[in-house]
Amino acid sequence: MFEQLAIFTPQGQVVYEFNCSGKKFAATQINAFLNALIISPVTNKDTINGKYSVLNVVVENPNTTKNSSYGNKSNSRSFCTMFYVSKQPDLYFVITYAEQSLHLNQEAEDTLNLALALWESLDIPYHIFENIKNQRDILYDIEDVIDKFDKYLRTKYEESVKYIVNSSTFNDANKSNNAHNNTTKNKKQQQQTPTSGGRKWGRDGVIEDTSVYDPSALDFSETNKSSNVTVQNDEAQQKEIIDIDKDTFGNRTANGEFLIKEIDDLLSSQKETHSNNANKPGNKYTEKAFGFLQRKFLGNKTITKEDLLSVLDKLRQKLVSKNVAPEVADYLTEQVSRDLIGSKTANWTSVENTARDSLSRTLTKILTPGVSVDLLHDIQKKLSKTDSDGKKQPYVFSIVGVNGVGKSTNLSKLAFWLLQNNLRVLIVACDTFRSGAVEQLRVHVENLAQLINDSHVRGSKNRRGKSGNDYVELFEAGYGGTDLVTKIAKQAIKYARDQDFDIVLMDTAGRRHNDATLMSPLKAFAEQAKPDKIIMVGEALVGTDSVQQAKNFNAAFGKARNLDFFIISKCDTVGEMLGTIVNMVYATGIPILFVGVGQTYTDLRALSVSWAVNTLMS
Repeated sequence: MFEQLAIFTPQGQVVYEFNCSGKKFAATQINAFLNALIISPVTNKDTINGKYSVLNVVVENPNTTKNSSYGNKSNSRSFCTMFYVSKQPDLYFVITYAEQSLHLNQEAEDTLNLALALWESLDIPYHIFENIKNQRDILYDIEDVIDKFDKYLRTKYEESVKYIVNSSTFNDANKSNNAHNNTTKNKKQQQQTPTSGGRKWGRDGVIEDTSVYDPSALDFSETNKSSNVTVQNDEAQQKEIIDIDKDTFGNRTANGEFLIKEIDDLLSSQKETHSNNANKPGNKYTEKAFGFLQRKFLGNKTITKEDLLSVLDKLRQKLVSKNVAPEVADYLTEQVSRDLIGSKTANWTSVENTARDSLSRTLTKILTPGVSVDLLHDIQKKLSKTDSDGKKQPYVFSIVGVNGVGKSTNLSKLAFWLLQNNLRVLIVACDTFRSGAVEQLRVHVENLAQLINDSHVRGSKNRRGKSGNDYVELFEAGYGGTDLVTKIAKQAIKYARDQDFDIVLMDTAGRRHNDATLMSPLKAFAEQAKPDKIIMVGEALVGTDSVQQAKNFNAAFGKARNLDFFIISKCDTVGEMLGTIVNMVYATGIPILFVGVGQTYTDLRALSVSWAVNTLMS
């Protein structure tokens, strides 16, 4: 159960106190909470259901000395607080309990709900709390009301909150015991049954699937239900492919342009950083409470190098833990040091929060593109011009990257977006090395053709005898060596011009960035194909090696040509470990155009710099 509940004003005057175990009210807990609240202002990320804030508090034990160690593992103890700050009147509702757990958090939340509901029902006049001089003034005016509140709260707590929470805990314990008994009872049966199985933790910390059941039997998705667990024919496959929600992909503007949505809360909750609230006017936790401590604890401090040593070390470790390369983390923290040494902290802002703000600004500066990334504008500008024959030159993309990062998949996502903008797309199979590369692109072209035109028959040829239809088509010439790649590229561009295609998307072979023999043909390819944009697909999973990958690919095209954009694939697999995004931009200065967040054609998002910074700083 929780320890105690306190209601007090921003001036520190206690209006109500309640220790549910019947012990003497411990004012030291509340004082420790106030001290922690001032020194470490909480932000929106420390909330429960978006209403109550949670703060862990550490209290030094006055009964032990610094040299005392016998019988004590630590000279301090910690506890947790859940609190709410009301307006008109301004009051703090604070509950303390031993530690954060599902049981105690739920009890504290339920108790606060009860206390607030009862308090509001009392309808205490607001003017009572205005121009107060001391605690007696308050208690004298609302003594009867507080007695009624105390009586109701204790009764309701015993009848509802305490009973329900304890009962649910008891039931959970019974379920756990029953599960343990059933496991023991059936252990021999599981060992004797050859089809039994499940999952177990491997030595490397990864879950291993030991089941021999058909995994398709566990797929309860709507698509699987409609096709009776397994797809039996091509017609069902076609139906599954066509079922794409374009509304989640992007929006169409008033002038007809289809723009890909920015990535926002798809992969994370976009937790607020300390910088969002630390300096915000009207911060409800620090605006009025305990103003006399402002000059003593926080604000107006001149920052020295010594002040930043431990803070920058923590920030560096945080960055490295999120896949930021060590050399990049060193650069970022050095920029923070240069920015802050000699400056003063703002009011109610610690050195740590000031450093976090500076790091957020540095990350934002790095990730914000220094050139225009308006692809549609560039495409339309080129397509508006015609040559002496009255034909337009197609806009040419070349997709490069290391093996297995998802070049073909992201090329197809890019093609789907371009098709939404009513552009005719020619996909070119310039990967003449990997077995099955051409066939993979053919499948993508068939899928895209069906998405654009429902009447398209898979496997059929268009009026030019090619895979696809009038909107999207595959240009292929089989497999071969480096000379064939350049030849295919030239022929494809000429073909696209003659057949009035708007876009040429060239898929290239994956190659190791540290193999000079494989990287050398890229320069000749760029010089002869002359693509308008060279896009490198990077992989979010690669981590710190992404720095060298980006550098090597950017240098492979010679001094006269660089990469134009990055697409970072598989961002849905790394959670908050988005360091690859920072690494690749830092290494080259090349902006990120899109991020891949899944396997379907709509799983492409424009990079949101604020989302990336907030995720890295969370």
